[in-house]
Amino acid sequence: MYMMRCYVSGAILFCMCLEALRLTHVLTTNALFYIPGPSGYGDGGGGPSDEQLERSLRLQNSFVGETPSCRWDTSSSFFKRLALVEDELPVYRGELFLEYHRAVHTTQSEFKYNLRACERALQTSEALRVISGNFEPLKVSESWERYLFALFHDATPGSSIHSVYQELNAELSSLAERQLALAIEEWSQSSSEVDDSTTTSYTIINQLAWERFDVVELPTDAQLENDLFQGQIQLIEGKAYALVKLKGLSASPLSDQTIDTSTEMKATPNSLSNGIVNAEFDEYGQLCSMSIHGEHMLLSKDKVSSFSIHDDNPEAYDAWDMDHHIIWMQQNAIKEPVVLRVVACGPVVSILRSDPIQIGINGSSMVIEYRLYAKQDSLQVSCSVDWKETHKTLRYQVQTDYRGDVARFGAPFNFVDRSQIPQTHKEEGQWEVPASRWASILNGNGDGLSIITQSKYGFRAKMGTLSFSLLRSSTWPDPIADKGKHIIQFAIAKHQNNFQHLDDGNIMIPTAAKADELFTKPLVLTTNNLTSLPQPYIQFEELGSAVPSWVMPSMSEDHWGKSFCIRLHEVAGANTNVSFSLPHDGKVVRKVETVNFNEKILSKLESSDDERQETSLMYNVSVGAYKIVTIRVSYK
Repeated sequence: MYMMRCYVSGAILFCMCLEALRLTHVLTTNALFYIPGPSGYGDGGGGPSDEQLERSLRLQNSFVGETPSCRWDTSSSFFKRLALVEDELPVYRGELFLEYHRAVHTTQSEFKYNLRACERALQTSEALRVISGNFEPLKVSESWERYLFALFHDATPGSSIHSVYQELNAELSSLAERQLALAIEEWSQSSSEVDDSTTTSYTIINQLAWERFDVVELPTDAQLENDLFQGQIQLIEGKAYALVKLKGLSASPLSDQTIDTSTEMKATPNSLSNGIVNAEFDEYGQLCSMSIHGEHMLLSKDKVSSFSIHDDNPEAYDAWDMDHHIIWMQQNAIKEPVVLRVVACGPVVSILRSDPIQIGINGSSMVIEYRLYAKQDSLQVSCSVDWKETHKTLRYQVQTDYRGDVARFGAPFNFVDRSQIPQTHKEEGQWEVPASRWASILNGNGDGLSIITQSKYGFRAKMGTLSFSLLRSSTWPDPIADKGKHIIQFAIAKHQNNFQHLDDGNIMIPTAAKADELFTKPLVLTTNNLTSLPQPYIQFEELGSAVPSWVMPSMSEDHWGKSFCIRLHEVAGANTNVSFSLPHDGKVVRKVETVNFNEKILSKLESSDDERQETSLMYNVSVGAYKIVTIRVSYK
């Protein structure tokens, strides 16, 4: 990691030239083999010390031909020399896994939450521009540049001092709110036509690129008469919730929503059901049985799901590390029976909630809430934690009978399969691993159970048990890291590889897509005197196992303000086909292309013959296993 960071920054490298070494089976004859060695004080770019400078002078010449000679050089020069023999170099395929610094996936929970919330707000802002037909990209210096600044070492790992998080948490939160407010203002100004009436309209916007059911919280001033909203609403603790069905990248009036939740919602103090998911809970308020779409999830009959607290006082590097033995140094966080109260029961959502539960030894407490939404196939869990512990870690685990060879861990544009069977030191060394918000434990045929988190990244999957870290409490370099109140949200669902429309009208989506959908709620906007809304610029007819995870205006100068891009990534490790339509509707499509990350053209796509040619243009594109494909659509 640090080596790569040195390369990217162009820092001076301490290069060792092994002049006598010839890799005749790999390199050309008489080729020199160079090994770069990054120098500098510490790992934060402190620059070379006096001792390192003196050592470099002494090692300029080989000692009796037995030691390498050394000289100062730059990373760019090193890679230029390496490029001369790149075709002859060995290729490593597999994961470069650092068996160290496990705690950086969890430490500083609030910062990781704000970082993800900021990323989500920026992606929503870009999607809103595409939905409204404003294809000008965001000003990078006022948006992504500030977000990327927060990714520096040691901020994201959680190993900075307290004042760093005081500043960055405030800045990230402000940036997210500012960008979203600006995007909504731009959308309201550019996407509606008005008349002279005094009607107030409510518009639901789906900033994701696929069709979905979801539940939205309505504005407090919404007039919910029958002429405004024909669907079902539910009042819970002074807030109104409505079930909606939305096309991808669309804006639609709330008054058009006429969904009737035909499935019966049920709730008792030890069970929830919405006709799709059935969940049961034991006397400690923990999940003990679950079925989804009629399929019984293989939860262990011997051990139920549970929250646990672990002793966590690493031998070194308090904020960075979790030592291996913490996995066994644990105790159940909930030691007394828990009463779950029915807070709500349909037609839109059913909720069970506990009273505050005492956990730990320093007065920490936790409130657990379970939610089932109509038309959705995941159990959503919310934990309100007042964390006061020191050198402890709070984890959640699900014991299952999914005992396949591997478990699957999410990545920003892909996934990683890792062994869940600790056969060797390599597998056991992966006792806690990074994942981007989701992980699935599988059996031999690919069926399994998933945990999807809002902003958690440290997971473990071994011998049928899937778990992740919620909070930890290091004391150095920040003596109050993670102390205080947190709301932690996650969901439990069936692992899914593909988009699938069921005969009953319900929709199943890949686990990777669910990680976005569950925590990216549709927007509910208030617009006065609205008479029209923009029609979607693109509609996906078939996605297979490709997730359209990012929608943005084109960044290419040649396409500035005229084009948008959609980035798809394949999430099942199999080739898949994607089909989509571009409606005419007065919009003249100039060209459709696949491009790379720098928006260099890879291929041109031609519309296919289809009976809907008069109203829309149909396109097809193949997405290879594990591949990322970016589609750029340009208009005249």
